[in-house]
Amino acid sequence: MKKIRQGIGYKKERVVLSDVLPYEVPPFFSNRHFYDFLTRNNIELIDKPNGAEIRFKNNRSKTLERIIKIVFGINFTKQVQYNDGNNYRYITLRPEDLQKIPFKFRISHKNKDYRELTVVHPINQLLLVSFYESYKNTMLYYCDKSKYSLRKPSKIASLKYFKDSTFKKHRVKNPEIEIIETNDMEYKALKTFFSYQKYSNIYKFYESNSFHKAEKGFDKLLKFDISRCFDSIYTHSLSWALTNKNIVKENLGTNKNTFGGVFDKLMQLMNYNETNGIVIGPEFSRIFAELILQQVDESVEKELKYKYKVEYDIYRYVDDYFVFFSKDKVKDEILTLYKLKLKEYNLFFNDSKTEEYSKPIITRITIAKENIRELIENTIIFKFLENDDLPPTGIKYYESRDVITNYKKILAATKTSYKDLQNYFLATIFNKTKQLIGKFQSEERILINHLLEESELKEELLIPELSDDKKNKISEDLFTLKKDIDLEKKKIVKYQKQLVKKFLEIINLTFFVYSVLPRVSYSIKVCHILFRIIDFVKNQEKTRNSLCQKPRYEFILKNIDIGFSFDDKHTIFKTIYDGINIVLNKNRATVHSEIETLYLLPILNELGKNYELSEKTIKIHFKEEIEQNMSYFLIISLLHHIQRKDKYDGLRNILKEKIRKKFTKFESRKTEDTLLLIDILTCPYVGSNDQEVKEFRKEVLELIKFFEPSISNTEKESIIDDISIFQNNWFAKWEGSDLGKELNTKRGHNVY
Repeated sequence: MKKIRQGIGYKKERVVLSDVLPYEVPPFFSNRHFYDFLTRNNIELIDKPNGAEIRFKNNRSKTLERIIKIVFGINFTKQVQYNDGNNYRYITLRPEDLQKIPFKFRISHKNKDYRELTVVHPINQLLLVSFYESYKNTMLYYCDKSKYSLRKPSKIASLKYFKDSTFKKHRVKNPEIEIIETNDMEYKALKTFFSYQKYSNIYKFYESNSFHKAEKGFDKLLKFDISRCFDSIYTHSLSWALTNKNIVKENLGTNKNTFGGVFDKLMQLMNYNETNGIVIGPEFSRIFAELILQQVDESVEKELKYKYKVEYDIYRYVDDYFVFFSKDKVKDEILTLYKLKLKEYNLFFNDSKTEEYSKPIITRITIAKENIRELIENTIIFKFLENDDLPPTGIKYYESRDVITNYKKILAATKTSYKDLQNYFLATIFNKTKQLIGKFQSEERILINHLLEESELKEELLIPELSDDKKNKISEDLFTLKKDIDLEKKKIVKYQKQLVKKFLEIINLTFFVYSVLPRVSYSIKVCHILFRIIDFVKNQEKTRNSLCQKPRYEFILKNIDIGFSFDDKHTIFKTIYDGINIVLNKNRATVHSEIETLYLLPILNELGKNYELSEKTIKIHFKEEIEQNMSYFLIISLLHHIQRKDKYDGLRNILKEKIRKKFTKFESRKTEDTLLLIDILTCPYVGSNDQEVKEFRKEVLELIKFFEPSISNTEKESIIDDISIFQNNWFAKWEGSDLGKELNTKRGHNVY
């Protein structure tokens, strides 16, 4: 589907939409409403010699002042000052007020291992807005040093993709008739603040002309990467890279005002003054690493005595290197130089992932992907049978179990693993599912258009003044059209019968591929597939209901059975429900695998109330977290899932107790505490009714000593009401949540 591009005006705050959050955060968590808050209230952070100044709209609203202090982790007793001449309010901050503890969450990474990703504090995000505004051009300048880099900022992004509704109403020839379809466009989400050269994802490089040209020009390829790159980066090393290590050490006092010094200090502030290692996950961290690795590349190129693009070729994607060469002595010098230059920044090779290939330079993964592509092309699951008896030529595999068996054979033959191919296989399933649904919808539109055309011709035939010649012509057209309609009706009926079985096979195949190795990125792709099927089933029903409300188009429903029967719909939805249940029962959540599950819970909400998990199932799956420590992400995701349903009252009480426990040790410098506080103050699900919700909000604010001692209960309730209605959603989206929109914002954002 062709993407609609809409130009965007430059707003410096858009950094928080694109470069701040890790890709792997759970659904319904975003900076979208935080961005709105910043822009609507003119909030900015101004650097001062002895700290900073947070400025905001001067509308005399005490509620805004209170929220500013909550969201940015500012002491509740801090004095707010007024600059009436320039029409803003401000709070003066000391350097230590900017030093925050990030929220770190774990996701499954390798076998029995995890990656620790980071969400930085809102005030540090505001610092990033100011930093990008001041240094965006400097960042571009220093990111343009290396000839080897495959992914580097090249200019400020000037376009975004968007959609204003999850559904597009696809009109047929008659403007009154709507076929409701899922829309693929992204929703208020910038991929990155900068546009990037040359590839947004590493797999695009493998399919590029650059790779194929290097493959033809050289006999061998060496692949290596940096071991624990982001964990190993010393923040001061950026200044060393951009200037000179010895000069920096001799001039520490003046260095802090340079670009490198400012970026270094910013990375420390958001990581509680840590200098060893940088936060992992956000785009700005990749830029920080890129700035250092650009200088390493440039140093290597200058010292190499061999001709670039003639005797060797080098490509680097973030911290993954591809060295093409023909002579081993060239490779040896390149490796020696890289080891020396990287060591200067305390960076080292990951020897376990170093691999060398000879011509034909085709990796095991490339071979496996091609085999998977052929496997999918040779299955009937994603194709409609035009003839009930005979499959198309070359089709061999009829059911998901056939595909699964051959998938395992491919892994064994190519000596690859599930983790090498999960993303590719799930992406292929998603694209083929889209095509299958698109094919059916296209045929459906053709039939409806022909039925409308037939109706118009029949009406025209009744006109008394019509000449005999005209009547004969219309009659001939009707005869031809009737034959086309009969053929199309048969085709639609045939396709409808096949669709249910195909959906069941797709669902079973998807859950098999996913269940062997659950990971967050795979969970997102699984959700795309399942949501596409659920949405299609529900949208067919919406289209039928829309036509039922227009009696004059009753003839369409007499000719085409739009939608699924109750039994067919239940079979599809129950298969999805069972698949999720199996995953939950097989893989108990741990502190570093909960995010995977948090993507599956909203799918159950999409199925409807007949497919809800029991409270017991949820408690068993999250047993470890319930007995120990619940993360902010788990708390908000479970609250979003259970809403105000009575069947989950026991779980709601557990969640409330976990929140109380966290807030007895509340620290505004902790990102997790700050995010949880503002989200709980607007969450409608912390009670089974409005009064319970208000009482819990009051309890929370009293726990953290938010109120002045002299304030009455009536005043407290008024303050709570003002905060809760100031903005419905903050970081967690409680109201108006739309899984389709949230999933679409994820598409194309994964860097690996």
